[in-house]
Amino acid sequence: MKEFDFVKLTLWLGGVLTLGLAIGYVVLGRKVQSTTRDIAAIERACKEVGRVAKDIKTLEEEKRSDRTPDQTDTSGIFTFFQTQAARSDIRANEDYTLKPGDPEPNRKGGYVDQRFQIDFRKDHPKTRAQIMSFIFNCETQSRRIKLQKARISLDPALAAQDLWRADFLTFVRRDPTKLAAK
Repeated sequence: MKEFDFVKLTLWLGGVLTLGLAIGYVVLGRKVQSTTRDIAAIERACKEVGRVAKDIKTLEEEKRSDRTPDQTDTSGIFTFFQTQAARSDIRANEDYTLKPGDPEPNRKGGYVDQRFQIDFRKDHPKTRAQIMSFIFNCETQSRRIKLQKARISLDPALAAQDLWRADFLTFVRRDPTKLAAK
């Protein structure tokens, strides 16, 4: 009888160990699959972060190396504004005059600011879309030129036609002093 109990015990022990091994195999397999999915998700997130970081680095390099034309350049700042105005159907010298200011160091240091005031003729009103397009073109074609002040008013006599008077627009170009010294 003792032999029989030993055989039963051995069989029971073998069955329990086999069942435990099967359960362990399933649980461990699921954890391995879950870990594999997590690793793949982390790899995708890291690649996306890498792309974003590269885009930010590219933008920073473009910002540092932005060579907005100086008023002494052959193409000149006059040509820059004329080109942006022409894209909005605004004609230089007929619709506006450009008055560049002298470069002046920024109070906080590290930058040189130069103002460019564009005075529009009162007898040549423009649509709001033309004015906004001109501002948008100037700001997007150079990372250093931004609108600082503007005086724009609706022409009461031509309000039905959506014609506006842009009395003036003042843009500021900000150059780092390191690039200005070169």
